[in-house]
Amino acid sequence: MENTVSRLDTKGTVSFQYLSWNTESLITRRFGQPQGLADRTFLMRIAIENILPDPNRPAYDKAHRKWARRRRQRRMPVVLAEKGKFYLLCGYNSIDAAQRAGEDVIECVVRQGVSDEEREEFRIADEYFSSLLPPIKMAESFINFREDFHVTQQELARRTGITAGTVHHYESLRKTLSPKLQLHVDRGELTFKEARCIADLKKFDQQEELAQPFIDRKLSSVHVEDLVAKAKAEPSKASSDLIAEFAPKMPQVKKPTIKPIVTKHKENGHKPIHPARLNGAHKDDLEGMQEDAFMLAGTLEKLASAEIPEYRRLRLVSTLRILSSRLNIALEHLNRYKANGTVRNHNRSRTRYAETVNAR
Repeated sequence: MENTVSRLDTKGTVSFQYLSWNTESLITRRFGQPQGLADRTFLMRIAIENILPDPNRPAYDKAHRKWARRRRQRRMPVVLAEKGKFYLLCGYNSIDAAQRAGEDVIECVVRQGVSDEEREEFRIADEYFSSLLPPIKMAESFINFREDFHVTQQELARRTGITAGTVHHYESLRKTLSPKLQLHVDRGELTFKEARCIADLKKFDQQEELAQPFIDRKLSSVHVEDLVAKAKAEPSKASSDLIAEFAPKMPQVKKPTIKPIVTKHKENGHKPIHPARLNGAHKDDLEGMQEDAFMLAGTLEKLASAEIPEYRRLRLVSTLRILSSRLNIALEHLNRYKANGTVRNHNRSRTRYAETVNAR
């Protein structure tokens, strides 16, 4: 049975529903079965600006998020109700996405009275699914939690929703990869796939020699497995000779150059696109944005009938998925735009959250 309750706070009337049966299923599926869950958990819509960072967590350096892999899974935010305040336990990605979409309120799972161990489980899950830590530091977080609470990789996986194989790969990388290369992994100069393959070699000096062309971007990641296999099959062969066998197969990586796209007026009845606008010089050129969107639609129409090789198809699929997500964000913004030409300020809650983090 659902019971709707209205509570008055400084922001006005807030309505929320006690949905113990539904929330219990959600939390159990993702984080295991805490004791007395039904009595301590409910769903609630909360103003984002009222959700504070967990004071027990360290401050994260999110510089790596510029290159870190974006995980698609977005978890419903879980907050801790304590002393009249809400502290974020898990769901940074969901709150960040809501703020980017201009939302002021978000539905959260509210927990009351969590234990220290449960709090750490939420932290681990959020660090992984929200990409709050680079790979090696994430591995250290797994190891430290398992040592502090004496749990296996399988038990950690059951409690957090992270697969046991993922936990194993991260911890194994932390223990077998050269310390020097671990720094390159956390800086994004060596990919997780490259590092995992190279870590199969026992000698640190050989790992560092074979990893250097990948760090310098002279070799593509597609060669890393074959290169490591070759090194294992011929252990007496010098690393430079091994690399030389693969180097000619990969053309030298050149920095991408932006070329102006000039279209003929008679093709589509629109004016040519100005090169400066393509390079981002005209940020508020709404007419130009409309023209660019029209040209992109024409390109996609041609793409639908083109013959595309397999290696190029995979890259196009990845690019179009990114385009699809940006298109959805743009449409949502336009649909939310008011009739008088103004849009509500959706950066207020985001700014307050950032100020709270900096104040700590």
